[in-house]
Amino acid sequence: MSYKKRIADRRLKADALMLQAEIEVPTVEALMACPLSKFIHFAANDCGYTGSRYDLIANWVHPLFLKAKTEASKEDNPSWKQAMSGPFEEENWKAAIKEIETLESMDVWEVVDRTDDIDSIWAFKLKRFPDGMVKKFKARFCARGDQQLEGIDYFETYAPVVQWTTVRLMLILEILLQLKSKQGDVAAAFVHGKLEGHETVHIEMPLGFRQKGKVLKLKKTLYGLRQSPRAFWKYLTEAMVAVGMKVSKLDPCLFVSDRVTAIAFVDDILF
Repeated sequence: MSYKKRIADRRLKADALMLQAEIEVPTVEALMACPLSKFIHFAANDCGYTGSRYDLIANWVHPLFLKAKTEASKEDNPSWKQAMSGPFEEENWKAAIKEIETLESMDVWEVVDRTDDIDSIWAFKLKRFPDGMVKKFKARFCARGDQQLEGIDYFETYAPVVQWTTVRLMLILEILLQLKSKQGDVAAAFVHGKLEGHETVHIEMPLGFRQKGKVLKLKKTLYGLRQSPRAFWKYLTEAMVAVGMKVSKLDPCLFVSDRVTAIAFVDDILF
């Protein structure tokens, strides 16, 4: 049985077990009566949502509709073949070109003669606004990290994640001391990380841009590699220290200076 077939069977079995379980699913009316629904509506309005609170709860919050939304989102995450032959073929191709141009401008790889390598894959995403309107087309070129061999293609993979107690403490201090916070996101985060000197990774050139007899030798980490999270964390730590911030001894994702405090959750930073 193929991998995809096994996963599909597991999903069907899980759905069947969930339907058999005696779980009381709240009604839309019950969720509407919950005080939290007002805050959800407020947050959605702040993100550009213009519909009613009832429509928001019914279409986005209610568990039965969340399942339907998940299934519908499959069309917004097409494979290469689907993306290049579907109704948004031109938009997906432009997104793929933009991704390759971005990676090449960051000097992520060099083209070399074919040798032992791992496969590469495209990940496409159609991002939408809460009302379903198209926001942007995103293409990401990734390495097949599942084909890497430990001790050959990679060695260390551990990367810390901020403790939620640290996040809560920072938000409490912001309120008590009347501070201001800003959120930032690191674009193409994992691509900033560098491979260690003893790590050599070759991957297939991306579909649509391949050259006969050639592969890519990575200079930096790429999305999909097992060592990418650790490499980015090391890059972020070095960048924070370079601007005068100190790494907390209690939480390696907490950075402190005389005037600014920052916490990092992978590629999201709260100042």
